[in-house]
Amino acid sequence: MKRRDFFKAAAAGITATATTSALLGADRNSRPNVVFLFADQMRAHDLGCMGNSQVITPHLDKLASEGLVVKNMIAASPVCTPYRGQLMTGRYGHATGVVHNDIKLPNSEITIADQMKQAGYHTGYIGKWHLAGHRDNPVAKEDRRNWLFWAVRNCSHDHFNPQYWINDETEAVAVDGWEPDVQTDVAIEYIRKHRDHPFFLTVSYGPPHNPYKAPERFVNQYEGRALKERPNVPPRNEKDADQLLHYDAMVTSLDECVGRITAELDRAGLRDNTILVFTSDHGDMLGSQGHRLKQRPWEESINVPFIIRQPGKIKAGQKRDWIVSSVDLMPTLLGLCGASIPDKVQGIDQSALFQDKDVEKRDSAFLFNTHNGGGPGCDWRGIRTKDWVYAFHMAGDWILYDLKKDPYQLNNLVDRPEYKRKRDELRDALDALRVELGEDLPLNGRLPDPIRLPKPTLIEPN
Repeated sequence: MKRRDFFKAAAAGITATATTSALLGADRNSRPNVVFLFADQMRAHDLGCMGNSQVITPHLDKLASEGLVVKNMIAASPVCTPYRGQLMTGRYGHATGVVHNDIKLPNSEITIADQMKQAGYHTGYIGKWHLAGHRDNPVAKEDRRNWLFWAVRNCSHDHFNPQYWINDETEAVAVDGWEPDVQTDVAIEYIRKHRDHPFFLTVSYGPPHNPYKAPERFVNQYEGRALKERPNVPPRNEKDADQLLHYDAMVTSLDECVGRITAELDRAGLRDNTILVFTSDHGDMLGSQGHRLKQRPWEESINVPFIIRQPGKIKAGQKRDWIVSSVDLMPTLLGLCGASIPDKVQGIDQSALFQDKDVEKRDSAFLFNTHNGGGPGCDWRGIRTKDWVYAFHMAGDWILYDLKKDPYQLNNLVDRPEYKRKRDELRDALDALRVELGEDLPLNGRLPDPIRLPKPTLIEPN
């Protein structure tokens, strides 16, 4: 199907759900709208507003100047399904049972869509789902969890061949084009149809998740630019030489989509009454430490972008080093909208902090991974503070880094005797966190692949 024909079909589906919004009875200006955009496998470090001048992200950089950037946004479980479970419930994977990919989010869990619908919002979800317990399509209606408009492909990374199941349709609609462009088309039409009623729209983009292949029009924007690898990336194989180029070009494609959505909010007169968020489910190692993909405790895997704009409520132009965890997203969004937060939520409502009120801040984030045959091949637990990160696996201590002195994590201090006190302090804090959160799952697996760096470096102890 041509993109314009799909747009018409999706618009008809949006129109059908839009008629239900009148029954919800909430005034447009009584609550802010929410547009929550998140990428798949995008690390925080590939954004201009995060200090990377070689990545082309003008729209995201502008959004950052108009809102708040949280530099220490942490994916508590840096892999797809567990993150999405946390986003939906504000609860860790060990509490919901969603500890690795392809586990179904239990129907007994209260989701953010449940709460937003109860608060008078129309809810819409576009893009990747990956919470059905499988990768088949379509997702059963009872597993859609109160998302009233639905344009979803459960789990796929075939970005050049988009397919969607709209609402209750049992047949897929195949679309020509680049998947994020198509998803943004649908998002814009959703905004147009729901501009007169509070809405909560989530768009789950697929890139820059591998395969590392971007449309030529975005690759061409990097012509003449010499992209430098991060200092912790050892020499690449020839077959992987263009990974960073295509990864960053995919980021640029998402940047264009964000620009289109911000322009539509302006055209619709919704800018001042809409909370706009851009983030990601987890990062991508892209060769750092000699590792690839995610499920690692290093920054490229756990540190994700986070930009939020709410004119008149969240001060513009802020860049903060606060620790915010992925489990905080659900209660924070509910808090910003004045919606009820379920008692079982484990995340922290950061809405008051974001609105510049004097409240207690997180001092650390809990990190959790169950490998299920993927990632580094082992279960591990970790703790991330502003200045330090520590993790252990089934065989004992794994990593310890001083992030203030060593932001690229070139010096693993975990076995250095002079850092034993700091290692023990962080291990004790992590053990206390596990007790507090009720997490006592056994750790299994094999030893992870060794760390590989371009050259040995040392930092001296204090």
